[in-house]
Amino acid sequence: MELNLPDPITNYNRQLARRRYQRREEYILGHHPGFNLVYWRRILRAPGRVERWGGRAGWTRDRIMLTKALLITRMACVFIDHIIRRMEQADMISASPGAPHVEWENQYRHFLLLFLRLADIPDRREIVKLMQRLHRYTMPPASLLDFRRRHWRWIERLLPPLLAPSGSNALFIRTQFTDQGNPVDAARKICFTAALYSDIQERLYRQQWMYAYSNCMLRLYDHIRKFPDILSALIELR
Repeated sequence: MELNLPDPITNYNRQLARRRYQRREEYILGHHPGFNLVYWRRILRAPGRVERWGGRAGWTRDRIMLTKALLITRMACVFIDHIIRRMEQADMISASPGAPHVEWENQYRHFLLLFLRLADIPDRREIVKLMQRLHRYTMPPASLLDFRRRHWRWIERLLPPLLAPSGSNALFIRTQFTDQGNPVDAARKICFTAALYSDIQERLYRQQWMYAYSNCMLRLYDHIRKFPDILSALIELR
């Protein structure tokens, strides 16, 4: 199994909450000497807790597994941030500029390998596989790219009314997240809307199309996550 680095959703949320995480880490570094392995035990308990909460709340299996994957990824990043800070404090990392980043990636892969060996978590392999699939969230599905190639002339006719500076904002508003029909249909609609937004960003602001698509999906995440079935469909969309 290829062990990729944290998914874009987790990285995006970490950027938004960076100051809060830094304040928490500074407190821990100042008040608790050594490596804080208590957090590792919290990570081990997390899948079981999600299973119990989800069962009581009547969540679908997909929603339970998606929550586990997102939670374990976030907790892993917090834990590794702590390890790296302790290693820097103890001069265990080279002074070269890129050394902390390289060590962080090594520790993340090491975390995944350790997690995969935990016999007490029966669905650990399914969790890690889903953690890897989270990368798909910011990538346009192949079916969307194929549709755009085959129907570009029709799509191009949609663009002129949207190319006014306010068009991109209106495009966000028209996305129907509250559509509670088929989650796959809703996911395809969101991807198509994000693609149109990317066309606008490319033409008006000369942004690279793939960057604009990824950025759009990340900005929409706080709203999309309120609809777990649609979020799951987006990640599984081909």
